[in-house]
This record gives sequence, structure tokens and C-alpha cells, in this order.
Amino acid sequence: MNGSLRCNRCFKTMTRATCSNCGYTICYIDIYWQGKTYRFRRDRDGGQLDYKRANRQITIIRSAIDNKTFNPDDFIASKVNERLMENKLNDWLDQKSEEEQADELSPDTIRHYQSYAKHHYIPFFKGLDVKEVEFSHIENFKDKLPKRLKIKTRRNILNALHSFFTWLRRKGVIKEVPNFPEIRGNDAKMRTSIDVDQQKEALKRLPKHNRDIFAFAFETGLRGGELCALKVKDVDMNKKTILVQRSFSRHKLRETTKTHMKHYMPLSDTALEIVQRNIKDKTPDAFLFINKRTKTFYTVNNLCRNWREYSGLDVSFYEASRHSFITQLVEDNANPFVAKELARHTDIRTTQKYYHATSSKLRDVVNRRGKIVPIEGGKTSATDGD
Repeated sequence: MNGSLRCNRCFKTMTRATCSNCGYTICYIDIYWQGKTYRFRRDRDGGQLDYKRANRQITIIRSAIDNKTFNPDDFIASKVNERLMENKLNDWLDQKSEEEQADELSPDTIRHYQSYAKHHYIPFFKGLDVKEVEFSHIENFKDKLPKRLKIKTRRNILNALHSFFTWLRRKGVIKEVPNFPEIRGNDAKMRTSIDVDQQKEALKRLPKHNRDIFAFAFETGLRGGELCALKVKDVDMNKKTILVQRSFSRHKLRETTKTHMKHYMPLSDTALEIVQRNIKDKTPDAFLFINKRTKTFYTVNNLCRNWREYSGLDVSFYEASRHSFITQLVEDNANPFVAKELARHTDIRTTQKYYHATSSKLRDVVNRRGKIVPIEGGKTSATDGD
């Protein structure tokens, strides 16, 4: 490799702060590498090169060539600017928005990514070349995340950042994803479930015009977004099934589900009765459940708000419906793989996470175990041990 500093005015070689030929102070770097000549007229920040800056930069270039890591794009200001964290994050978000428009990504997911970038990634990493981000940067970023954020939220922020760097590697911008630190601990709320009797009592407290959709949720264990998105044409009364094939994400109707799969859900006798009441005088493309107050489809927020206001129970709607549905299947001795299919999970380990034994069931279990000899007069009636 041959490299030299040359005057930016007369092109003569410079060996000191001013050109010996014309006295000019601005220079450029001339590099001959692998049969090609490369000229760098500005530093990585886009500033003009004086002798001191140019000398420092050519030293870095020579070191990179010796280490076989030299890439001319690493020293071209316009290319470096393209690789700044804030610019690449915007490119990534643009692609994610396109995926959301193509129904490949949920609106909730892109909303979280945009929020993470605006409030966390860009304020911390702004001005840094993505190729220069190392473990120490990310660890420092993790440590400076607001402690008021839940551990799960901080973990989600870090996971999304890892997804961004994976995208950079896939695009060929970086050679490998930097190592990421772990966020330990768990402050997630303890999930619970309720039994059928509690569901029945809660239904009695709900406004009558809203009861059918809640009862259907209890009978099927559908996710809230899937429940609100059901249409009349999804019902097959002969086969006693309903096709789960779309979902709401926020207020956007997506022609896909969380798992991106279509499922035929068997309907219980109670669920069939609810369907029969709600398909009357409706066109095939109409929503199965219509809010009689608003005359339009239900939203997940509306269901959760009604549940909090009227159910009288200190459990979320999701726990009272989907979590409880899966728990009831398990407690009724359903085969774990059958429970997985009815829950429409792709992994049985996910189904296991949804099982939360009810207190009455746990009490039945402990009452069925071997009995302790009753105490009489402060001593057991059985022979005391040695």
C-alpha cells in the first residue's frame, strides 16, 4: 500500500502543516490499495483535512490495511453519515412500516419500535457509526435505561435493539451483531385465573347487551383481537366450528392472526347458542358481535374497560377469558396436546405458561393427600417418634 498527503490546491506531497510549494494548509489523503486509487478529502465527520487531521486519519487507514479490515467506505464522510445510528434506525423503521402496511407486522409492534427509537435509541446513540457500536456501548445504554420502567419493558427495548442490529447484519452493513448484556430479574404481575362459577357470577354483573361476547370469550378462549374480528361468514353451523383467521391490532383489522395461521375452533353447545343469537339478519361479511350501543364492532379496549367497570373481580379480562379457558381445560384433565391445539399455541411450553391452578383446585388436591393424624390434648394419637 502506498499512501501520501497531498496539497488540495497544487497536489504536491505535503510533509508539514503548510505546503512547501504554495503554502496552502488544506490537504487530502491519496491511497493506492488493491490496484485502485482512493482519495479522501474530508474526515469522517465531513470536515476539511488539515495536515494534523489528515496525518491522524492516514495512520488509522494504514493500521486497518495491515489488519486486513480496511474498507474505503469507512472513511468517506457521506457513507459514514448514512451509517449513523439515527439514520439507520430511520431506515429500519421505514422498512418495518412497509411490513406493517403489508400486514406482516402488527401496528402495536411498529408503534413500540417507533417509541423506543424516539425516546431511547436516538438520544443515546446519536452520532455513532453503527459499525463502531460495541458491547460496552450497549451495556452503558442498558444501565442508563430509566429504572421506573418495568424489567419486562427494559428487556423488550433491548430485544428490539438486537433485532435492529440483526437487520443491519442481514443487510451487510455490519459483519456481526455485537454481544448484548442480559437484564435479569422479573417484576411481571403474577397471572391468575378464575373458575366457571366465578365467570358466571361476573357475567350477571355485566350489562345485558354485552354479555354474549364475554360469554363467547369464556367458551372459546379467543384472544381479544380475534374475538372482535369474527365475522358471520367464519361460522360453519353444520360442522359446529368457527374459523379464526383475522385479528384487530389497535383499531386496524388484519387479515391474519398473532401466529399468522388460520384455525378452525370447535364450538361448545353454549357457544353455538350464542352464535345463533348473533348471526340473525346479518350479511356474511358483517361482524359476528356488534356493540348495540355504538352500532359497530367491539374493540379490545372497550371489552377491557367494561370488564374492569362491571365484573367486580380483580383479574384482567385476558386472565378471566383466555388464561382461565386453558386452566379449566387442564384441570378437567384434558390431554396437554389437546389443550395446546385448542389454545392455538405453536409450542406446548406456551400452553404450560397459561395454566394457573385455581385456589379451589389446589385446596382439593391438598385435601386428597394422606391425612395427618389429628392432635389430641397437644399430642398426636399416633405413637411419637424416637
